[in-house]
Amino acid sequence: MPLVYPIKRVFRSWKLFAALLIGVIFASTFFAGLTVKANLAAKQVMDEQLTGIYADMQFDAFLNYSHPAAAKPYILGVDGVTDVEYFYRSYQPSLVESDNFTNTQYIQTAAVPNSSSLYSGLMGIPPEGLGENETYILETSAEDPYKSPLQQLKVGDVIQTALQFQTANWGNTTDIHLNLTVAGFVKLTDEVYSKISGNSFYISPMIRSSPGMSFGFMGDLMFVSWENTIDKLWRTLPDTAIDTQFLVSVDHNALLNPWDSQASANNLHTVAEKIQDTILANFEYAASVHSNLDYAVQAFQNIFPVLLITFLVVTLPVFILAWYLGSTVSDVSFNLRRREIGLLSTKGLSNGQIQRMFFTEALLIGIVGGLIGVVGGAILNQVYTGFNLETLFNPQTVNPNIVAFTVIFGVFIAFFSVFFSARRATSLPTVDALKEYVSIDAAKPYRKRLPWIAFILGAYKIVVFLLGVNVPNLLNSVANVGGGSFITYLLLLPAALFDQVLTFIGPLLFFWGFTKLFVQNSLKFQQLTSKVSRVAGDLGALAAKNVRRNPARTAAVAFLVALIIGYGVQVSVQYASEQDYVTRKIQYNIGADITVSVINATRAQTILDDIEGNVSGIQDGTMECTLEQPVRETYIPTTMKTIDPDVWLETAYYENSWFTGASVEDLFNQLRTNNQTIILERRVAADLDLSIGDEISIAFASGARTLKIVALFGPEPSEISGHEVYLQTWSFVPRNLFNMSNPFSDAYVLENFETSILLKLNEGVNGTSVAEKIRNLGLEIYGVTSLDEELRSAMEHPTSDNSLQTLDVQRLGLVFAVLSASVGIALISIISMRERNREATLMSVKGLSYRQLVWMFLTENLAVVVFSVILGVVVGFIAGYGSVVSSSTVISELVTRQFVFTYDSLVTVVSCIALIFAATILPIIVMSRQYVTKLERMIRLR
Repeated sequence: MPLVYPIKRVFRSWKLFAALLIGVIFASTFFAGLTVKANLAAKQVMDEQLTGIYADMQFDAFLNYSHPAAAKPYILGVDGVTDVEYFYRSYQPSLVESDNFTNTQYIQTAAVPNSSSLYSGLMGIPPEGLGENETYILETSAEDPYKSPLQQLKVGDVIQTALQFQTANWGNTTDIHLNLTVAGFVKLTDEVYSKISGNSFYISPMIRSSPGMSFGFMGDLMFVSWENTIDKLWRTLPDTAIDTQFLVSVDHNALLNPWDSQASANNLHTVAEKIQDTILANFEYAASVHSNLDYAVQAFQNIFPVLLITFLVVTLPVFILAWYLGSTVSDVSFNLRRREIGLLSTKGLSNGQIQRMFFTEALLIGIVGGLIGVVGGAILNQVYTGFNLETLFNPQTVNPNIVAFTVIFGVFIAFFSVFFSARRATSLPTVDALKEYVSIDAAKPYRKRLPWIAFILGAYKIVVFLLGVNVPNLLNSVANVGGGSFITYLLLLPAALFDQVLTFIGPLLFFWGFTKLFVQNSLKFQQLTSKVSRVAGDLGALAAKNVRRNPARTAAVAFLVALIIGYGVQVSVQYASEQDYVTRKIQYNIGADITVSVINATRAQTILDDIEGNVSGIQDGTMECTLEQPVRETYIPTTMKTIDPDVWLETAYYENSWFTGASVEDLFNQLRTNNQTIILERRVAADLDLSIGDEISIAFASGARTLKIVALFGPEPSEISGHEVYLQTWSFVPRNLFNMSNPFSDAYVLENFETSILLKLNEGVNGTSVAEKIRNLGLEIYGVTSLDEELRSAMEHPTSDNSLQTLDVQRLGLVFAVLSASVGIALISIISMRERNREATLMSVKGLSYRQLVWMFLTENLAVVVFSVILGVVVGFIAGYGSVVSSSTVISELVTRQFVFTYDSLVTVVSCIALIFAATILPIIVMSRQYVTKLERMIRLR
């Protein structure tokens, strides 16, 4: 009977368990959604690492002329290998006709078989390939900033070079000298250039260049025919070998598992070893296979665990809320079931048997809620991947492990939501259980020690947030002042770690301790409620008595409301501030709306005129030249930027806080009126003990100059291990300091300028289309960077910035927390109103109208909700402010995080508050109408 009864009870009285079931469903759905998000994040992080790899594996082998083609099918036979390409590459001393065959040049020579897929990225070579002793040279060499002789070559010119063949005994080499005729020019995609040249087989996503700047300059490269030149000569030299390059592609889905990095590394090593064994066994050459994918796996191992732990930590308040909400709902539900508990006791069931019955109910609810949560998580998958029936139940994101863990989580939440409430309910004496009004909270004496501890710890963190202090940094400074001994650090490290933990749970502890001490167990709050209720007259006084009758329930509702509003405000502030930070940092990195990198500094003005004349939507444009310059005899380096003070401020991106001195406009006016001025980098000024108004002598290559310091540029230093650390930035000098208006000026010859063009666009102009138009003009540039492109990339691929990924999860948690709390508060209100069914009926009989009944219940609940909302908003803003400000003090940087509260943030917070009030008011209106309607029906029947 104890096992069958709870199952029947759940199905027969499902309305009684609906509140707990809904709470478990919300919590399980969020858990499944978080797991799905983690799976997708793992795949995104791994894919982002893989995008920097153009060749999965590579090796070179000295094989004779028949072996490369014969080795390909053997390598393709290795499990996990999907494609193999081979080609010839070497560096040999060469002489070129444009240099009158006088100076030796080391030029890279490559030969690709006509059947190779690499030809798809060789644009310009005819389909039939090259003839014997013909060569195609890289077209971009004409824009080589290092003035390579290859840029002077034209079709029909001759290059004298050699091909080197290795003899079989590995002791001698044979060089075949050739005269190659230039047959044309070739363009390469970045991928093919990377593969053939061997440059940067892996490009880290953190340092990957922006669109149009993947490699900047492509070095000298010339192509000869594999069939007509390499192979033809090779066959005339028996028992010789050449260094053949092999590129191997593998099956990423089969070999790489984002959730098991070690297994991924082992799979790659297994494939590499099998390839090595294949070459050794069949061609008697010990090839050393290098896996470029190892870099991606290692980078993933460093990035993703931190991201996953952050996911779990930042969503901890949501799970705590789910448990607390379930516990509160269980308290109210068991209060309704007191008579049932009393009757079961009179039938001879012990407290343990009754508890096991309740736990069985919780187990059943947990399983059902967990299974429904899995479906919710699968649907939530579409939020991240876009709705697609094929991916709705994709095993890569929703698998048996997720199903099992979600169900276990649902059971866990349901069990612990019921556990303490069930124990308190079954501990009531039978006589008390049968009474009309006895709270199950009376079964256990109330203790203040734990709430006081929570309140003090939470209040400490709120004060830290309010002051904007970064406690770990402060403790580090204290340790350095104390001598920085091992004992000092050992004592302060736990304090720093404890403060970091409180960063996440401090507000939660504050809300819980505050509501327990000053709502549940405080006569002051009850007196305040009574004073507020006087506005509503006698009905308000009656409502105040009801609040005092259920202080634990009142405190629980106050805690839930304050926690949700506080969490919502904090997350909204942090997300808006982080988005602002990411946007400003991208603007800082680019320097303007669009930045164009120019090859030849003397052509910058002409290129700017061409851009402004052929591309619409540009408001302003200016040139910015940079050079690395040592200062004084100390050779302290600084990056000098020569700017046009008349235009730079209107075009470039900057922040006033970067400059120290007068207003930015006044500073640049001084640069405009006096060419012998400088805005000096703060780091250099500190090293040389210089300040504003001093003079500094700089020995430029084009001549020494004495400049007056009109301002300092850069942030204040930060302290690391007791030492002041300055961020390396740059200095500004006016463009007219050098004779840069004359393209034949000695400054362009003597100074090593790197030149960029900064463009400011008109409001509303699409920066992506403008950047694409500039790239298609065919100018002497090697890169165009657009703010619109970079911002879109950052938002579409948040894995490049873990903070956005984390805040995205927090926003998801906020949605579930608000919905859960709103539904939970509504259910608590409904159950509480059901509990007071007789009371409401009696008041109606005594003459209370529907309006008066609603007004009394609203007065009873709204005072607590309004107080909790105000508390949540205040604490949420303080926590958000503290999190943003303290994070900006971690390192010294130009672009710092700043407190931002946008319109979208306001909408989010207002929506949260509106849902909470709706969840409080609507159940009261509906249930009161049912009471009145029921009473009217009874009167009509009589």
